[in-house]
Amino acid sequence: MKHSIGIIMCTCGSTLEDKIDFTYIEQHINELQSVVAVRKTDKLCKNPEKILDDFKGKVDRILFACCSERSSMTFSEDRIAKLLGHIGLDSAMYETANIREQCAWIHEDKEKTTAKAMDLILMAYEKLRTNSKAYKFNKIKQNALVIGGGVTGLSSALSLAELGVDVTLLEEKPNLGGHACQIPFLWQSESYPSFCTSECVLPVINRDVVFNDGIKIMTNSEVIDAEKDDGNFRVKIEKKAELVDPALCVSCGKCAEVCPVEIPNKFELDMKKRKAIGKDFPLAMPDSYHIITSACTMCGECVNICPTKAIDLNAKSEVTEQSFGAVVLATGFNTHDMSQFEKLNYKRPNVVTLMEFERLMANRFNGKPPMSIVFVLCQKDEVGYCSRLCCSITAKHAFRLSQFFMGTEVTVLYKNLRTVGKAPEFFRRASEERGVEFIQAEVEKIEGDDWLNVITDKGEFEADLVVLAEPLVPSSLRLMKMFGLQTDEIGFPLEFQPKVVRPLESYVERVFVAGTAKGFKDVQESIESGSAAALKAFQALKGKEQKYVSKTIEDKCSRCGLCVPVCPHSAISIKGQIAETPTGESQGPKDQLPAATSVMIDPAFCKGCGLCYTTCPSKAIQFVNLEDYQILRIVDTAFKHAPKGEPRILAFLCYWCSYGAGDLMGVKGLKLPESFRSIRIRCSASLDPGVITEILFKSKADAVIIAGCPPKNCHHIWGNYIQDKRIKLLKSALKDAGVDADKVRWEYIGVTGWGILGKILKYMDKEVRKLKS
Repeated sequence: MKHSIGIIMCTCGSTLEDKIDFTYIEQHINELQSVVAVRKTDKLCKNPEKILDDFKGKVDRILFACCSERSSMTFSEDRIAKLLGHIGLDSAMYETANIREQCAWIHEDKEKTTAKAMDLILMAYEKLRTNSKAYKFNKIKQNALVIGGGVTGLSSALSLAELGVDVTLLEEKPNLGGHACQIPFLWQSESYPSFCTSECVLPVINRDVVFNDGIKIMTNSEVIDAEKDDGNFRVKIEKKAELVDPALCVSCGKCAEVCPVEIPNKFELDMKKRKAIGKDFPLAMPDSYHIITSACTMCGECVNICPTKAIDLNAKSEVTEQSFGAVVLATGFNTHDMSQFEKLNYKRPNVVTLMEFERLMANRFNGKPPMSIVFVLCQKDEVGYCSRLCCSITAKHAFRLSQFFMGTEVTVLYKNLRTVGKAPEFFRRASEERGVEFIQAEVEKIEGDDWLNVITDKGEFEADLVVLAEPLVPSSLRLMKMFGLQTDEIGFPLEFQPKVVRPLESYVERVFVAGTAKGFKDVQESIESGSAAALKAFQALKGKEQKYVSKTIEDKCSRCGLCVPVCPHSAISIKGQIAETPTGESQGPKDQLPAATSVMIDPAFCKGCGLCYTTCPSKAIQFVNLEDYQILRIVDTAFKHAPKGEPRILAFLCYWCSYGAGDLMGVKGLKLPESFRSIRIRCSASLDPGVITEILFKSKADAVIIAGCPPKNCHHIWGNYIQDKRIKLLKSALKDAGVDADKVRWEYIGVTGWGILGKILKYMDKEVRKLKS
């Protein structure tokens, strides 16, 4: 296909002309095939719309020879994509030649710098000629599933509904509000030392959600399956049998009066009783009774007495399947099983957890306040992390005890006290002023029956109640895995990289994780997190336009499934059944092969990392706009104008980290030899080692460096680790083939590694010169 290419060169206020002969370059690029318009400007970024207007209707793609699209403060790739829309061009129909940061700014010799600039333009030109249109996806369903009806989920659902998004709010319990309902006194915020009662604020929040027409509430429900389907999430939801119809129940309580079955109340953490029919607590919403089916004898007494005929003991569970455009996981937290710490003697009824203590305080110790309470903080050494909230919660309790139970002696034993924020620190100081003792000590064991003895390395402390700070743990690893999220060693989901500026975003497109489902937060922080996740989900529902994306070539696919586990974004799935051995036994997870159908990439969930592309042994994956043949075409022109006999070094730099380091070499004023050419690739692992082999065996370059993100910082989780291992294997194979393996180098380079990258390039230039001499 014949193209019409326009080229715009920017001299950056004429400053680049000191190092680059633009007259020479303009003469040569005018001779390039398909180039129909060339313009030189000195301030492209200041009024680009006016400059681009001259190209409107004349070209179908544009090459910019200017600053770095990665690091420019004024002409980034996002801005370029919008500018192309201004003149009616597809957002993928451009390339940039970075003639500033990695050319004019780092070199001294004008002739060699001009030659390199010419080569960089040719490299961009060859790439641009083969570019395909950007992938556009706008079939996203304009609805969202919020999983978890605690304060985070309530906040997220309400915010989404107010933005005009249809929301389904799913909660596995019969009522909304989560753990916050169990906490009688909530501190307002970390900066304001006052309290709100959950009995005041939670019903207000619940009512706002329950009576919002844009929110469909599904309590007593859970997700039993989820899969990606044509850019959306197809979710199977089971709603447990609703034996009491909330549309008819008026919560009169007559059914509970006649119910013969008493059971421990889970809301009260089994410290009080309730009937098999009733509410977990009086202010529970939705305002309807429910039946604990595992305890119900089906005697029918409640059916007979119900004045509104709201009870149907024959009601069945229902399974529905729905599609959603976005998902917010707000599944909260669980608490660690304290019985695992034998020395703490948790089996004793007067040894309780902080959450159990909340309910004791809520019930005012059932009229029998303890004489002496010892709080035992911190099992972080045992579990491997700090739960962040325990010290502050304990300070809150110590403060309230010193206010309202002045006859109770309170001692807090801690390892490292971390009352984070102004309010918790106020609680601690005020408590100490009123006689609460905070003692740094290592608890060795807890002994005793009715009267307990806490033995520490600082002495022994007596109490009739011991309160243990229980570590917090993630609540729903099953759901995380179901939606394809990657988790850390604790079980919390990994946020997208760079995490500091991409909070709440998981590695899976349009799946957001909020509140304590993603880490330890207090109630106000959880509500903030829910609202923030709602805004991100709302933005994501608008769809996306993506230059780089992977697609399956079905007739080439051998259905080996190797691409599935390598994808960090859960964009690839196996369609079909798992093949079995002739004996009928499963071949196991590592050897599972789909029978009859294929492995499918859903481009709407693809992040364009290219890991699957370089993993596929059948070459059955198309990596749009960065295929091997495109890279080799770039390489073929990389040193076309380089002086004969000079070193030829190719630097394959990953999209964000190492390429950013390459740009900073210029920003920071490093001076380097003109012998290297940078090629910006997606993830470092998107470069096939076979391409490197061809480059070396066909003498397209003298040496190659591949640089990826630093450890624990890869934008695609493990891409840098995969490429590190591949390069090691490649070097071993090159050595066996009699090729100097030192011609290939792998490095972990972050943006701040610009100095290291500069030293490496200088060293490589020096070594190649030695070999050539």
